[in-house]
This record gives sequence, C-alpha cells and structure tokens, in this order.
Amino acid sequence: MTFRLPPERVPEDQPWRDRDFLRWAYHERGLSPRTIAYELGTEVSRVTVHMERLGVLRPWRHEPTLRRLYVEQGLSADEIAARDGFDCSPTTVRKYLAEYGLTDENADEITYGRLDELGSESPVPTA
Repeated sequence: MTFRLPPERVPEDQPWRDRDFLRWAYHERGLSPRTIAYELGTEVSRVTVHMERLGVLRPWRHEPTLRRLYVEQGLSADEIAARDGFDCSPTTVRKYLAEYGLTDENADEITYGRLDELGSESPVPTA
C-alpha cells in the first residue's frame, strides 16, 4: 500500500516504465525518485534509469525532447533551459544539442567559461 501515490493513479504493470505516471509523480506530486521507488517497492536505480530514458528526469539529456523543442518548435538553448523542469544552464542545453548533431557546434568546444574571466575588466570609478 502506498501512502503518497493513490492506487488509482499507479499503473498495474511496471509503473516505473510509464512516462505519464512518472511525470505526474515527479513533477506534479513533487516526489523524488527515491520516494517513488519506495512507494512502488522497487529499486531507486530502476526508477531513475527509466525516468532518464523517458525524459522525465534530466530532460536536457533526452534527444527526442531536445529535437522537438529546438528543431520543431524553434526554441533557443536559452528558452529551452528556462523551461520548467529543466533546471540547467543554456550551455548544458547547447552541449547536448551539439552532441546529438542538432547544431553545427562541436560539443567538446562548448565550455561553461572560467570564473576568473568573469568581470575581468576593472570597474570605472564614478566620482
């Protein structure tokens, strides 16, 4: 018996493979993969592997999701990164877009920048 997941919402057969259920439990109910696994009586790794594979967890790694948003909907890396549930930087999105061949950029050449280079210009004092 689960306490956080109403029985009528849990698919009868292999619920950890059901994208709609996992999306609902994770994004709408706010449950962690660990809690979902506990409630389903299965291993955390089983839930997280399927959540990643289905694009529920870490959607920026899910090629079909990136293809739909970038190619079909024409969103920029900045717009994709700003979407709910992505929780990543535009640079991360650009790296995966390049890795999947959706842009002409080389994934190995995309960097996050260096902290010591940020604000390297000295501020001009205002008198």
